Amino acid sequence: MRATSLLLLLNLTLFSLHAFSQAAAEIRVEPPHWWVGMNNDTVQVMLHGNFDTDTEVELRPYAGVELIATTRPSEHYVFIDLIIANDTEPGTLEIDLIGTWNITLDYSLKARKPGSGSREGFDASDVLYLITPDRFANGDTENDTVEEMKEAADRSFHGGRHGGDLRGIIDHLDYIDQMGFTAIWINPILENDMPRWSYHGYSTTDFYRIDPRYGSLEEYKELVTESEKRGIKIIQDMIENHCGSEHWWMDDLPFKDWINGNGEYRQTSHQHEVVQDPYASDYDTDAFNKGWFVRTMPDLNQQNPYMATYLIQNSIWWIEEVGLSGIRQDTYPYADKTFMAQWAKAILSEYPLLNIVGEEWNYEVPRVAYWQDGSSNEDGYRSYLPSVMDFPLQLAIGQAFDGNAQNDEGLKELYRCLALDFLYPAPQDLVTFADNHDMDRIYARIGEDLERWKM
Repeated sequence: MRATSLLLLLNLTLFSLHAFSQAAAEIRVEPPHWWVGMNNDTVQVMLHGNFDTDTEVELRPYAGVELIATTRPSEHYVFIDLIIANDTEPGTLEIDLIGTWNITLDYSLKARKPGSGSREGFDASDVLYLITPDRFANGDTENDTVEEMKEAADRSFHGGRHGGDLRGIIDHLDYIDQMGFTAIWINPILENDMPRWSYHGYSTTDFYRIDPRYGSLEEYKELVTESEKRGIKIIQDMIENHCGSEHWWMDDLPFKDWINGNGEYRQTSHQHEVVQDPYASDYDTDAFNKGWFVRTMPDLNQQNPYMATYLIQNSIWWIEEVGLSGIRQDTYPYADKTFMAQWAKAILSEYPLLNIVGEEWNYEVPRVAYWQDGSSNEDGYRSYLPSVMDFPLQLAIGQAFDGNAQNDEGLKELYRCLALDFLYPAPQDLVTFADNHDMDRIYARIGEDLERWKM
């Protein structure tokens, strides 16, 4: 009888240890770690898992770190706010979750790389090479199809995945260098676990994970390191406006207003003009800013302060973690403009010399100029955004050389566009381009006329 009791006790103990281990393993922690010595001395950590309704959070003593707030917005989420003193040493925090299962989470505070805050971003002296990674080069055929991901490789489908990856870019850095490029703008490489058309990368399903079909975080760091050896800067494509409809949180939102429309699809109007229109109604403004870009791209509500903090910290995490030289921000005017100013200001407070370029796909110079920092906007808006994509010039270049303009009218239109540079506070900081991943190549647009292309 005693032996049976001991065996039962042992089994219960083993079961408890297994359940404890499993519970700890199933807790998602974002950001996964942070750094000491940041200009902003606070970090907000989001935990997602199966918590008891009365779970309490305690931070074990650690010199220079204080737990200042805990928020429990829903059953499966806990937000933890920490303040980190400037003289805090790197190390591991121990965060206790006290409930049915007492779990201790280890949270790393890392040392920053020397000079990280003073890193120099790309500028007008750089020549950017744009890469859509799935379509560039396949350096590792083993990751073309990943079992856990919804979409497998299919080179027979023009909208499918074709196998390009980070290893392919690394393998061709000498080629890019020899062509004279000094910076690489890479289309999104974060996890995009959508069932179809995932190759473009703009439907993020995990903001802290490299898509495994592109490779790993370590390979991304290797790309940055090897690029730096050749004097090449890396610019990461980011999206603050939306995520993918297969994002892990879509089935379990932390707040009802985490996604605009309370998680229900409502199409954006795509009416860019309402942002600057002094007569625009709230209805029209919301129809643009709070609508979804497409059905598979839920619109993030940056007016929720926890979402705002999440997005800002995510951008800073990637800059610090891999050593970026810049950000290209997608669909810039679609997001809440007050938040976007807060986002840009927060990043530049950590990295004053970094560069950020925003995409305002509009061919009217005044509407594009509105977004560049220093613009004298009638509504007093300040964006803190150093650069914008010069879409008006892109259009004018195509019209000047596509052969459709009568006589020299195309060149005159190109001149007229350049003559409007006085509307930009810093026209020399614009990113000028002839085409990009969303449009035909300029060579095709001008009828594959090599002499025109050389001009």
